[in-house]
Amino acid sequence: MLTIIGLGLGGPNSITMDGVIALSLSDHIFYETYTSPMHSETLEWIKLKSRMDPIHLSRSQVEEPKEIIVLAREKNVSLLVVGDSLSATTHVSLLLECKKNNIEYQIIHNASVLTAVAGVLGLQHYNFGPVATLVLPEGDYKPTSPIDKIKTNMKNGNHTLVLLDIKADNPGNNPIYMKASQAAEQIIEAGLSSEIKVAAAARVGREDQKLWYGKLKVLAKTDLGKEPHSLVVPSRLHFTEKDFLESL
Repeated sequence: MLTIIGLGLGGPNSITMDGVIALSLSDHIFYETYTSPMHSETLEWIKLKSRMDPIHLSRSQVEEPKEIIVLAREKNVSLLVVGDSLSATTHVSLLLECKKNNIEYQIIHNASVLTAVAGVLGLQHYNFGPVATLVLPEGDYKPTSPIDKIKTNMKNGNHTLVLLDIKADNPGNNPIYMKASQAAEQIIEAGLSSEIKVAAAARVGREDQKLWYGKLKVLAKTDLGKEPHSLVVPSRLHFTEKDFLESL
């Protein structure tokens, strides 16, 4: 059996009771950090409680899950995911592999950055358009689709949640995270006015969470500290949304 366990956004206390029970029944525990960094305290707590050393998987090992599928035929296998188990991930491919191989699976959900960022910034979820993802630059590769989404959402009066890229494909290497300041620079370079106001959130759900609101050009020079960071480009603001953002 395969269990995909969402760990939430904080430390060990964010793990649900269902998640704790699933961990206690696990024969093998894996985790990935290419969708979001894992809280060090969470990993240590899991090691202590499970009496196992969870194995770190790369993106390719998760998306081509031969080892996981083989083990899940006869054993209880858990995959740990920061945030929600299926939000902002590609893990539905694992479920398809389980279906193809007649392997049972269960999903244990938890809080996701997709909903938490809007909430902590005082923004109403139904005022958001499609999510955009900005990627770290690689040579001349600069995709325009995320900027197009932001522009379309603004035109339609919708806010845009902008997720920021993580390069963490190799478990042996330290991951590289895009900062909110880098995202601001990229958006300005793409032609959006540096005078527009945006909101940013760092380490949402953790004790050192940081929220920010101001002009794009100021964010480009602002250090929000340790990642992960997220960005919101607001459009038409309800008066309560405006009041909350201006209180930050």
